[in-house]
Amino acid sequence: MINYWHCFPSAFPKEKCEELKEIYKSEKTVQGVVGPKQEVIKEIRLSKVLPVAFGSEYNFLLTSMLHQYITIANRGSFGVHLNNYSEHQIARYNEGDFYAYHVDDFTTTNIKSNRKLSVTLQLSDTEDYEGGDFQFMKYINPPEKEKLREVGTVLIFPSFLQHRVTKVTKGSRYSVVGWYEGNDWK
Repeated sequence: MINYWHCFPSAFPKEKCEELKEIYKSEKTVQGVVGPKQEVIKEIRLSKVLPVAFGSEYNFLLTSMLHQYITIANRGSFGVHLNNYSEHQIARYNEGDFYAYHVDDFTTTNIKSNRKLSVTLQLSDTEDYEGGDFQFMKYINPPEKEKLREVGTVLIFPSFLQHRVTKVTKGSRYSVVGWYEGNDWK
C-alpha cells in the first residue's frame, strides 16, 4: 500500500450531488446501524440512511459513477483484489448526529468476501452545516479538511482504517458511503 487514502476533490458535479440528496429525501430511510450484526447502537452512531441494495437501480447508478475513482485509487495506492461487489448508503447527519471511531471491515465474520475499500462522496456544501467532519485516527495524516467538505469530493481508503464523523452542531450533512469487497485478506 502506497497511501492510506486517495482523495478526488470536487470530482462530482454539484447537480449530481443534489440529485442524490433528492433521492434520499424521496425514499424511506432507517436508523444507521453498526458492526457485522447490523445493530442500532446510538452511543456509536446517530444518523439516518437510505440503504442502497446490491443490484438495485440506485446501486447500479452509484457503482457506475464511482467505478473510475475506485479503480484509479486501487491501482495507484492500494493494490487490493476486488470482486466487484459493492453496497452503498446515502446518509444524513442532522444536528446532534455523529458516528464514533469505527472500521468498516467485518473480518470477524464467516463471509468469504470482505470489505476492502471504503468510499465517501460529499453531497453537502460546507456552508450547509457545522461540525460533522470526517476524520481518521490521529496516526494518519488526513486530507485537508476544506477539500473533504467540498461538494462532490470522493475519498477512498482501506476499510480497516479507523475513522469517524464528528457531531454535527448546526444544519445537515449528506454523503454517500460505500464499500467494495474482495476475497479474504491474504
